[in-house]
Amino acid sequence: MPIGLGVDIITISRMRDVLETGGKVFMDKVFTPWEQQRAETHPDRVAYLAMTFAAKEAIFKTFGIGWETGVQFKEIEVRDGEHGEPIPVLTGRFAELASGRDVSRVLLSLSYDGDYAVAVATLSK
Repeated sequence: MPIGLGVDIITISRMRDVLETGGKVFMDKVFTPWEQQRAETHPDRVAYLAMTFAAKEAIFKTFGIGWETGVQFKEIEVRDGEHGEPIPVLTGRFAELASGRDVSRVLLSLSYDGDYAVAVATLSK
């Protein structure tokens, strides 16, 4: 049963600009070491990071919460599933919130084309 839905879209050029100005500080604040390493092997590093950022934003929106709850972007890690599908892994405060809401699964869909990356996420019981 779905209990939350989130969508996010970002321009890839915006992510490129953020990476050029924020660099390592931004990367370390938003992306886990695994995601940073995965970006280096993706055919389009910036598009991968844009999709992953959009995924984190979409998942954040599924919970309908604000930053005052103490969550951090790095508590969401987007892994690759057996068939290449995105598998979100929640840790820290996000994992606590999911447990408190009886979330059994976070479903995620990612895509990019041209200058846009998009993510759709849903929580289910």
